[in-house]
Amino acid sequence: MPIPAADFTTVQRLDAPEPPNLTANDAFFSFLFSQAPVKYEELKRKASAREELPSFRVPGAAITFDVDADYEVVRTQLTKNVVGLIEGADPQLKNTYVAFGAHYDHVGYAEGEVTRSDAGARRAGAPGRVSAGAEDDRIWNGADDDGSGTVAVMALAKAFAEGPKPKRSLVFVWHAGEERGLWGSRYFADYPTVPIDKIVAQLNIDMIGRNRDDKASEANTVYLVGSDRISSELHALNRAANAALPKPLTLNYEFNDPTDLEQLYYRSDHYSYAAKGIPIIFFTTGLHPDYHANTDEVSKIEFDKMTRITQMIYETGARIANLDHAPVRDNKGPRAGS
Repeated sequence: MPIPAADFTTVQRLDAPEPPNLTANDAFFSFLFSQAPVKYEELKRKASAREELPSFRVPGAAITFDVDADYEVVRTQLTKNVVGLIEGADPQLKNTYVAFGAHYDHVGYAEGEVTRSDAGARRAGAPGRVSAGAEDDRIWNGADDDGSGTVAVMALAKAFAEGPKPKRSLVFVWHAGEERGLWGSRYFADYPTVPIDKIVAQLNIDMIGRNRDDKASEANTVYLVGSDRISSELHALNRAANAALPKPLTLNYEFNDPTDLEQLYYRSDHYSYAAKGIPIIFFTTGLHPDYHANTDEVSKIEFDKMTRITQMIYETGARIANLDHAPVRDNKGPRAGS
């Protein structure tokens, strides 16, 4: 039976390597396993019952794939990462890098008109949530997500540029397209400005300007994700940097727990680097009622808290940049968490 041609629209890169995938109906698999020691029906039963599946060869079976992908670009949106470099002071270590990153995009704005009903007001084409009482606001500012991270990276770049130069070089990346699927960081990781294997750690800043759920009890808390997963030494460096501050922050690892429902480890730009084996730390102050809402505005930013977190990230980055070796990649996995 001929297989109908696929017809769909995708926003994924078309030049990215993808492992082959096969989808077929039961009749095909029954035929494929007709000469196998275990028939398809029995395999399907075992899989449904979550029983262990046997390993065997299928004699005389071969499958040939002829893939002919035909596509056309239906819409193009252009954007760019912004990258800054500060050269290190050590003749050898300056060829290795500590990366700092944040994303400068948010979800956009709505062009549609407001409609009101007993269920409340809505704006046609809204890219995110419309907060009650702000139905006429058509711009999603993203002051915390991720204006806070964007300006923090700017402050870090300025502090390192004007202060003592560390041994390693520093790369600052303002990523585009994070909200669309980590586009900017994925692109940088695949087509890096500096050799990707020379980046010894990446510090990602995404939403550090508020208190989680707007709770006053969270005023001193910052959440860290991934700090111990690839390098336990990086985790220790960060804790030491925080402890050295005049007023240390409360470091919370709740979102680092692999069973956490938010799964933040996979949801921001650091993951594009972690997927390449680079030790990372993701700094955030957690979600709040204005997350992806049109009321994520600068008037709600906790600037004193944001400044202290940025200072802690500076101290962490400086310690990594002056370390005589790259943070050891022991890959012990998440241990800090709930």
